[in-house]
Amino acid sequence: MAYQVLARKYRPQRFSDVAGQDHVTRTLLNALSQGRVAHGYIFSGHRGIGKTTIARILAMALNCRTEMGSESRPTPEPCGICVSCTEIRAGNAVDVIEIDAATNRGIDEMRELRDAARYRPARDKYKIYILDEAHQITDAAFNAMLKTLEEPPEHVVFMMATTQPEDIPQTIRSRCQHFSFHAVKFDDILAQLREIAGKENIAADDAALALLAEAGDGSMRDALSIMDQAIASAPAESGRPHLDAEQIRELMGTVPNAVFERLMESIGEGQTAAVIDELNRLLNAGNSPSQMARQFVRYLRNVLMARIAGENSELLQISPDERARAARSAVLFSEEDLTRFLQVMLRTFDELNHRQEQRFHLELGLIKLVHLERLLPVEDLLSKLPAPQTGKAGPSGGSLPSGGTAKPGTEQNRAPASASALRSTEPAQPAFSPFEADRNRKTTSEAPAPRALMPLEKAARAVAATAMKAPVAGVVEPAEETTAGALALATEATPAPMEAATPDLDRIRQTVCAALERGGHNTAAVLLDAGEWRENGAAIEVVVGIKKTMLSLTMNAEAEKICREGLRGIGVTRKVTFVPGEGGNGGNGPSGGPQLAAKPAAQGSIQAVALENPLVRQAQELFQAEVRSVLDLREKK
Repeated sequence: MAYQVLARKYRPQRFSDVAGQDHVTRTLLNALSQGRVAHGYIFSGHRGIGKTTIARILAMALNCRTEMGSESRPTPEPCGICVSCTEIRAGNAVDVIEIDAATNRGIDEMRELRDAARYRPARDKYKIYILDEAHQITDAAFNAMLKTLEEPPEHVVFMMATTQPEDIPQTIRSRCQHFSFHAVKFDDILAQLREIAGKENIAADDAALALLAEAGDGSMRDALSIMDQAIASAPAESGRPHLDAEQIRELMGTVPNAVFERLMESIGEGQTAAVIDELNRLLNAGNSPSQMARQFVRYLRNVLMARIAGENSELLQISPDERARAARSAVLFSEEDLTRFLQVMLRTFDELNHRQEQRFHLELGLIKLVHLERLLPVEDLLSKLPAPQTGKAGPSGGSLPSGGTAKPGTEQNRAPASASALRSTEPAQPAFSPFEADRNRKTTSEAPAPRALMPLEKAARAVAATAMKAPVAGVVEPAEETTAGALALATEATPAPMEAATPDLDRIRQTVCAALERGGHNTAAVLLDAGEWRENGAAIEVVVGIKKTMLSLTMNAEAEKICREGLRGIGVTRKVTFVPGEGGNGGNGPSGGPQLAAKPAAQGSIQAVALENPLVRQAQELFQAEVRSVLDLREKK
C-alpha cells in the first residue's frame, strides 16, 4: 500500500478521538442519543481543526447499521465495523456524497443536487451531502437550493464546512445549526504529536515537539504536515528517526527565541550597535528578513501577553521554557512600551512584503524600537506647562479675582506692586498632569486617592486678598507666606501634613506586614514596615521609599490581595493606598517624593543583615548615605 501522510493515517474515526472540539462532539452525541437530528449543519472555523472529519463521523453515526445501545455499539458513536461505516471511511459510500464546493459552485450543480435529493437513499437510512468550502458557492446557487434546504425530504441531511461563515447568506445560515469550531490548544496538539511519535517509533525531544505544535498555530493538520516533513529530514539513530529542535528550526527557516530575548535586552539598554550586530549575524547566516520579522512579531505578542496577564496565562500557547523567556523580557518594559513595539514591528512586517530592500527596512524597524525608549510621555510635557491664570490683569500686571474689576479708591488698586513682586520672585509651578489618575491606576490596582486641589478661582481670590494687605511699594516679607502657599495650592496640591501614628495604624501596619511575610512577599513586607503610615481622610496612605516603577513590581495584584484579606481579618474596611516616596509625583524629598525619616532596622530583619555587610558599611562611610529600604533578591530555597 502507498504511504499515507500522518494527517490522513491518524484521522479521527470517532467523536472521542477529535481533539479540542468538545463543545461540538458533546452536542452531536446528545442529539444522536435523543433522536434530535437536524436536516442542515454548518461547521465553521480555522483550517485543519476537524470540520470535515466531524462531518464524516456524523455521517457514519447516522448510517451505522449496528443498533444503538447494543453490545457492539453501547453509545451513539459509530461502530466502525459495519458495511456503512467501512464504506464511508473509505470514501466510496453511495449515499454519502462529498462535494468540493470550490469547484462545483454554480447554479447548474446546485440544481442537479436538488433534483437528486428527492430520491430516497439506495441502501442506508440517510442521504447525506457534505459540501466542503461551502462559502465558495455563488449566491444564485444558494438561492436555487434554498427551498430544498428549508423543507428537505426526511431522508436528506446537508453538512456544510467552511472557513468563512460570513460569506454564506443569512437565509441559509438561519435554516441550519451552526457550530463554530475552536483553534486547537497548544497542549492538545503537543499531546497528539507525542502519542503519534510513540506509535511511529520516532525519538523526539520535548523541545522539538513543542516547536512543531507552535508552528501548527492552532491547526492539527498543519502540525502533522510539518512533523511529516521533519521526520523525512531527520537523521536516524539506531534505526529510528530522531527529531531535535535545532534540526526543525533549520527546516522551517526560523531562529531560536533566545535571539529575540537578547535583542530585547539590547533595546532596553539602548544599545543600537548591539542590535544591528545581532541582526547582521542572523542575516549573514541566510535567515529571511520577512521570516525573522514574523517571528519577532509573534515573540513581542507573547511578551505583551505575559506583561498583561502573567506567565501562566492561557493567552500564551507556548511551552513552559518559552513562557519563562517571555516573562523575563516583559519585566524590562512597560505595557505601553510593548504596545508601541508591537505596532512598529507589525508595520515593518507589512512593509517587507512589498519592498525591494527588505534588510534595510528591518534594520530601520529595530532602530526605531531603540529610539522609542528615549521618547518622553506627553503627560510629562503637559505637566511642565505653567498653570493657567484665571484672574484679569491689573494696571501694573497684578492678578485680580476671576470676574472682578478694579474700583478706584479701593485698596485693591494699591496692591499691584506687592502682587507683581510676588509673581517675579515665585517660579512658575508645573500644572497638574491630566494623566496622573490614569498613571496611578496603572501603578496599583487601587489608585491612590487624588490630592485635594483648591479651585483656581478660589486660589486667585486668596492671592488678591493677601495682596491687598501688603504695603504699596514694598516687597513680600517673610511673614507674607500665605500668598505663596495659596499660589502653590492653585497650581499643584501640597501633600497633607503628616500626622502622628496612632495605635490603630500601628496595628494595621503589623497585620499587613505579617500577612505579606506569610504569603512569601518579604520584600513588600520590609518596604511597608519601613514606610510612613498616615491617615488621609477616610483612607490610609502608605508612603514607601522607592520609585513608582519598583512599587508597581513589588506591590503587585497578589500582594494587594493579601493586604486586603489581612485587613478584613481584623475588621478594617478602610482603603489603603501606596505612594512612591522617591521618584514620585509631588512632595519634598530629594526626587520629588515626601521626605522619609530613616527607621532603625529591626533585629534579625533583612535590612539589619544588609547593614552588617562590610561593603554596605564602606559605601555608607564613603558617600555619607543612609539605607532606607532593602530588596531581598536571593533565591528561595
